[in-house]
Amino acid sequence: MQPSQVIGRRKGPVVGLFVSLCVILASPLVSGTEPAEKPVGESREAPESQVWVTYYYTSYRCATCKKLETYSRQAIEEGFPAEIEEKKIVFRTLNLDESENSRYVEDYKLVTKSLIVSLNRNGKEIKWKNLPDIWKLVGDQEKFREYVQRETRDFLEER
Repeated sequence: MQPSQVIGRRKGPVVGLFVSLCVILASPLVSGTEPAEKPVGESREAPESQVWVTYYYTSYRCATCKKLETYSRQAIEEGFPAEIEEKKIVFRTLNLDESENSRYVEDYKLVTKSLIVSLNRNGKEIKWKNLPDIWKLVGDQEKFREYVQRETRDFLEER
């Protein structure tokens, strides 16, 4: 047996072990599981009242659709860092093409990609609002940001 054959034979299991280790270590990142930030025993529960800002999209995503999501996320993350940390505001994205999310099309009367702000108390949605002007403002990031932050702030004040 040639030395190169031995090395080649060993390479497979080593690479496989390396890949397996990477998958195991990365699985909390991929699954969305958050690392423990607080000592055991402290509650990580959400406050009884939250504002959810949700960008609803479909599997087909053009450049403008991606920009809508990016601008929406930036507006919330930059405008409300303390509220996000305190879990008073949650930004999320949901694909309407996934069966578990398809009900939102009817619930919110969605006809295209949309940004919905909703007030939730004790896990129940109290009120919501579609922000349709994101489509008009996508060409002006500053006005887009102001619009999304203003509408979100209105919901936050009702908490």
